[in-house]
Amino acid sequence: MNIGDKVRFLHSKEAGVVVAVKGDLVEVEIEDGFTIPVQRREIVLISAEESKRFNTQEKNAKPLIKEFQALQGIFLAFLPLNDQKFALYCLNNTDWSLPFAIHKEQNDKIFTIAKGLLEAKSSQKVEEVSLSHLETWGIYILQMIYASAKPFEQPAILQKKQKFRANQFKTMQEVPLLGKKGYLFQVDKEVLSQETSQNLTTHLHTHTQSIYECSQQVSETASIVDLHIDKLLKEYQNLSPTEILNYQLNVFEKCLDSAIANGLSEITFIHGVGNGTLRHEIHKRISKHPHVVYYKDAQKEKFGYGATFVKLK
Repeated sequence: MNIGDKVRFLHSKEAGVVVAVKGDLVEVEIEDGFTIPVQRREIVLISAEESKRFNTQEKNAKPLIKEFQALQGIFLAFLPLNDQKFALYCLNNTDWSLPFAIHKEQNDKIFTIAKGLLEAKSSQKVEEVSLSHLETWGIYILQMIYASAKPFEQPAILQKKQKFRANQFKTMQEVPLLGKKGYLFQVDKEVLSQETSQNLTTHLHTHTQSIYECSQQVSETASIVDLHIDKLLKEYQNLSPTEILNYQLNVFEKCLDSAIANGLSEITFIHGVGNGTLRHEIHKRISKHPHVVYYKDAQKEKFGYGATFVKLK
């Protein structure tokens, strides 16, 4: 089971698209935009044969399963050719058609290594690389345009820079479309529509400072910032889980920068427990931040397991 697969629930009427796979736990985005974590055994793939049966229903009959579009699922994948040499593939496990170009930046020069059209559910080999020469790979630059024959809200053009490090090549996993084990990197986790992106930017410029100043507890040495979306936005019901996460992370980064600029010695972020995604993204960012001395779970008596304390330089 891979990201982008269409599935239905065994014990309810819902159906949706797989957006994350974490061992036996699968996250499925259903029609209303909510993401539901379920065990693999609780869902089944919607097969081609099943789709045909639905298509043969009477025209006036209500369809049992709505047609879902897989809107995310663009990857770079490294498949081993031997112990050190790998083939790099670009994968499109979505329902979009993607005119694309992939460039490399090395020694202050940029050159194109692949270009063309990635049709939905297809892949293209980009190049062959050696892990022993990883430090010479340079920076990969991806540019993609979303295209579809169906009406859609235009997403922003995907532009992403990716520099790989040795510690990222730890565990191989099943690669979508290719059916082989390899190192997999998703590149479209933070794609927003142009309109949504503009709205979020406006909200951030308008509200982030007031959010920081109106934290539950503020003093010269400490501050608490609540990142629950209902504390940040009055109207958030129409945002997708990805858009909500991006908004929360933007507020987190603005507040962290503001705390550093104002000379605070510590700050606490309330992120909740949930599925752990927001906590993981926050920890990933602060673990490499040059102005962070250390971080830890905040007082469990006060926040449970849903907050992170950050000590600043």
